[in-house]
Amino acid sequence: MIYSLVHHGLITVPIGSGEPGIYWLRLYVGASDHIAVVTEVPGNGSFSVMNGTEQIVSFVAAQHDLSPEALTLFEVWPSGSFQAGTLVHRVLAGPELAWIESSRSEIEALIGAALPELPSHQDLWAQVAARRHVMDEQWRPVFEAVAVADLPPPHGPFKCQHRDRFDQLRRQTQVGAESWHEADLAAGRRFLATLTPADLQACRYHRADWKAIADESVRIIESLGRRDREEYDAEAKRSTLPGEDRRWLVTLFAEPIFIGGGAYINGQHRGCALRFSGADRAAVVTGDESLGEELPDWIYEGNG
Repeated sequence: MIYSLVHHGLITVPIGSGEPGIYWLRLYVGASDHIAVVTEVPGNGSFSVMNGTEQIVSFVAAQHDLSPEALTLFEVWPSGSFQAGTLVHRVLAGPELAWIESSRSEIEALIGAALPELPSHQDLWAQVAARRHVMDEQWRPVFEAVAVADLPPPHGPFKCQHRDRFDQLRRQTQVGAESWHEADLAAGRRFLATLTPADLQACRYHRADWKAIADESVRIIESLGRRDREEYDAEAKRSTLPGEDRRWLVTLFAEPIFIGGGAYINGQHRGCALRFSGADRAAVVTGDESLGEELPDWIYEGNG
């Protein structure tokens, strides 16, 4: 069988209502049957070459006026996309699709020629970037040493030993409140005022040395400066605090207290413990900062 190479380049395939898929297609057309070699490329923001199989077949057949039944499809995961190296599969159509392990040599034996190479990563990436925005904005949490006295009151302490008391105060406060959010915060302030030393001792969140934990958390963010969360986390794990206190310290970075809109997004129970600890300040996430845009995807290493 003699085949003609009629397409050697990127294709943009509609994927329902989602973002179109971008793949590299080498299409060989013969007298009665045809061979499509479709390769995953970096920067594809939609279905992978495998998950988009049906859409790819329909698109290629329609674009080149071919019968899908006469199209033999090979899918390639090139070097760089998997740790295992290049993966090639022949797709078998039927009631259910099946992927059979194949190789570049099998494809070349069928077409009777060497497969033309894809461009280098830089050129390939540039071509993909011409079809879609491939840069991703990177964000990281901002940790600040926040005055403990400025921490918001709890607004829904569902894990608290004294949750029933909060719920009762919440029902009383709801009358005349401007919003449920304001009612929650008002109930939280009243709730804090009712807590006795015995109440605090009954709650597991209050049993750690939160003053030492808070002081250590401030030391970490002030000594390291503005860093990624993982670097704070690693420093917390190296702390000389005793075991359980060190574990709580790590949570301030691994699962940080996060404040937004005057309330807790995360960490209200630890915030309550800090409020009664005698600490001046503690490490708290107060927002996110942009690190700019980066190229987040894998690097094409060849054998596509």
